[in-house]
Amino acid sequence: MATSWRTAGIASRGRRLLSAAVAIVIGVAFLTASLALLTTARQGMEDAVAAGVRDADLVLTVDGSGIGTAGYDAASALDEVAGVRGETVVTAERTPDEWVTGASVPTTGTTLVEGEMPDVAGEVVVNTELAEHVGVGEELRLTPVVFDAEEEVVARDQAGVDVVGVADFGDTNPMLSFGPAFAATDATLRQVDPMLTYGSVMVELAEGADEAAAREALADAVPEATVMTGPEAAADRVSMLTGGTDVLGAILLGFGAVALLTAAIVIANTFTITLAQRTGELALLRAVGATTRQVRSLVVLEAVVLGLVASAGGVGAGLLAALGLLVVGRRLGLGIPLPDGLAITPTVLLVPLLVGSVVTLLASLWPAVRATRVSPLAALRPSGPSGERERVGRVRVLLALLLVTGGVAAMVHAATSRDVLVGVAGGVVSFVGVLVAAVLVVPVAVRVLGVLARAAGVPGRLAVDNAVRNPGRAAATSAALIVGVTLITMTSVGAASGQRTALGEIDEEYSVDVVVSAGAQYAEDGTDRVDASAVAPDVLDQVRAAAGVETAHAADTAYLSVGEAGATEAVGIDPSRDGDVLRGSEQLASLVPGTLGLSDAMLGIYGLEPGDRVEVGGAGGSAELEVVPFAMGYSLALHADDLTALGGDAVAEGTVLVRLADDADVGEAMGAVGDVAEEHGLHVEGSAAERAVVTQVLDVLVLVTTALLGVAVLIAVVGIANTLSLSVLERHREHALLRGLGLTRGQMRAMLLVEGILLALVSALVGVLLGLGYAALGVQTVLPDDVPLQLAVPWGRVAVIVGVALLAGVLASVLPARRAVRVSPAEGLAAA
Repeated sequence: MATSWRTAGIASRGRRLLSAAVAIVIGVAFLTASLALLTTARQGMEDAVAAGVRDADLVLTVDGSGIGTAGYDAASALDEVAGVRGETVVTAERTPDEWVTGASVPTTGTTLVEGEMPDVAGEVVVNTELAEHVGVGEELRLTPVVFDAEEEVVARDQAGVDVVGVADFGDTNPMLSFGPAFAATDATLRQVDPMLTYGSVMVELAEGADEAAAREALADAVPEATVMTGPEAAADRVSMLTGGTDVLGAILLGFGAVALLTAAIVIANTFTITLAQRTGELALLRAVGATTRQVRSLVVLEAVVLGLVASAGGVGAGLLAALGLLVVGRRLGLGIPLPDGLAITPTVLLVPLLVGSVVTLLASLWPAVRATRVSPLAALRPSGPSGERERVGRVRVLLALLLVTGGVAAMVHAATSRDVLVGVAGGVVSFVGVLVAAVLVVPVAVRVLGVLARAAGVPGRLAVDNAVRNPGRAAATSAALIVGVTLITMTSVGAASGQRTALGEIDEEYSVDVVVSAGAQYAEDGTDRVDASAVAPDVLDQVRAAAGVETAHAADTAYLSVGEAGATEAVGIDPSRDGDVLRGSEQLASLVPGTLGLSDAMLGIYGLEPGDRVEVGGAGGSAELEVVPFAMGYSLALHADDLTALGGDAVAEGTVLVRLADDADVGEAMGAVGDVAEEHGLHVEGSAAERAVVTQVLDVLVLVTTALLGVAVLIAVVGIANTLSLSVLERHREHALLRGLGLTRGQMRAMLLVEGILLALVSALVGVLLGLGYAALGVQTVLPDDVPLQLAVPWGRVAVIVGVALLAGVLASVLPARRAVRVSPAEGLAAA
């Protein structure tokens, strides 16, 4: 019997609890999709970087120097071992200006295009880029460079290997997929590099071998190595690839937590208002014999059933959403290794179901406690007026003040000390304080903004009065939208500021968008002197005509030595000529005759600082030059007159400096310039690609986070609509009386519309202000000490955020208004 009336109660209030169910479904779906995509991406990452390692019985690794050939041979000679396979990379010169990468034959991701795979010493398979210079059946001549312990060159003996195949190594083998490269057996790689070391050695155990005994034997044979199983080594490799942290996972799960927090606010508000409307019903249950425990269990049972059912629906919706996003990601070719199917694990299914149910239960506890305080006599008394105002307690105000002050102090400390964990903790504490203070802040802000609303006449004045009558309900209504707007604003401003700061740092390393270089060649006199190659005369015109190029200049180039270091490419800069192609006017002005321009990277390589003097020499002589900052990447920058004097007869017009238009499609422009360079065998570098990557990454971050945080805004819309709908039910007699006193249906709709807009506008403004503050302190916290913050506020995007929030208020008022206007004036007169 007890169970029947509880179940009947749930069924009868299904419509009132619908909005809470929608909020749960959205939040749980978001969490499910996040977990599913993270699990799938991690599996894809493991397939890409650790498939061969994962399948091994045991794996040997050594931090730092790697495993030498002696350790490799010692492991392969053990009785417990059936076979070993090493992973290593070698580099060698094919020409004076081209280095070739060689690696072990990969076990996955390789597609043979022509010929066969190598299986004996002296054979290699080349990638498609190297195949443009040496094909199947030809000999690949390589010049390994061997260094001694003092990093001095001790050998430059050429090695010849036979090309037996051409392969596409795919994205899962990046060392072999970008730039000229080849793959070969261990014997061939040792032939190319006598000082070969292995990053890891995969071990196949002999049939029947005991794993523990094999581990012990391997540890004795290679004492410097760490022995792991294949799955352990694969997980370790993925962790190393992500720097030990899963940034994407943290972001997605963080937003999932935000969605569930927003849903919890809506759920708690829904239960609170629903139970307030059921005061008479609960009191009547107490009057006919229901105990406090039974009433509490009634409310908790509703929450448990609602949480389980809605969470199950959210899990299903999340899996469908994740599958759709996976398909879209594969079609867009995002460069992320993605498996063909969705990875569904018990964690993906059970964690969101459990979290959704627990969040719903926790959100219902306080309303349940309040429900048990209903006296049986309340069933016998007429309900008091719904317009009774609530008062804000001093304890709440003091608590909010302490939380906000403490949190802000922690964030300021984190911004100065660059302590990210303290900054995050401070942000959470201060934001909780803001939510606690919302019961005071929101009504005050509504009254201030309500001055304009009162100009709308009676509906406006009534809307303001209704919005501030119950501060707790107004704060709960606004809280969900404040969460979403704050995080969207913080992300947008943070990304814009990060982009401006990052691009400024890129300009400090490379002031040229694109550099087209002819590279180097050995001098014709047979010596080891390296001279600059000249760019063909028609290249400059072709580059200038390329899509997206604003201007381009040819520059003299030579190879000069700095101090005791070897020859490095040096570019002659003429400030009077190159001002329109280089970024950074101050750096350009500092490059006067007698100076040597070095980027931050080159200053670190040479161990120099601005103001130092260093000997620079070339075919034309040497001179002591003063070091000045100049962002030319890994090239030297000299005044054109100095380059001509020091370079002598080794100077050639070997470089083209390119500036792209500000509105150019960087990818298209780089492709166009790259086509010209490829046609003439030239090299392309510069900061445009880095700029494009930074811009693209941050734009994608803003796009993804805005879309994901839109989930929180969607839940907030549900919350506002739910609160307005339930308040319409709560003020049923009041609305009927207003209609009886002459308020028209249009005025009733206007009243609820203004109320929704006011709450949404206050939420948006509070969220924008919080987002700006959190973004400024947050970006400063993650920047290095020597990098100044360049705050950038995308006001257009901020305006869109506010506009969307206002639209949320408008949409949220539609259904409550339809319900309110159905109240007839006769009901108001009868109630009076």
